[in-house]
Amino acid sequence: MREFRDQAVMSTFAGSQFVKIFNAFYYSFSPSISRAIAGSPVLQASVRTLIYPLVASLRLAAATCQLCPQASQLMIVVSGVLASGMVGLVYVTPIMILLTAIRRKVKDSGGV
Repeated sequence: MREFRDQAVMSTFAGSQFVKIFNAFYYSFSPSISRAIAGSPVLQASVRTLIYPLVASLRLAAATCQLCPQASQLMIVVSGVLASGMVGLVYVTPIMILLTAIRRKVKDSGGV
């Protein structure tokens, strides 16, 4: 993944801007999380498990980018949109389904 980031993504304007923004976001919280899980093998394993779908999404996006290397700027944007969509599907959709189910249950039981 580093090679894809350094060779393909960072070689384009869109990709380098994305990496710059992503790094600012990521490093705003990741050191705290790293410190929090450092002493717990259970938390480390849980975080590793939660990251697997993200890595799979990024690998698929990288593979997509290789389909048309001569249109690198466009393919970086397409790959980024694809990866973002997959990440949203994997991480946000289950939360939305759960919140919707809870809301229905509260509504059906006479709550708000």
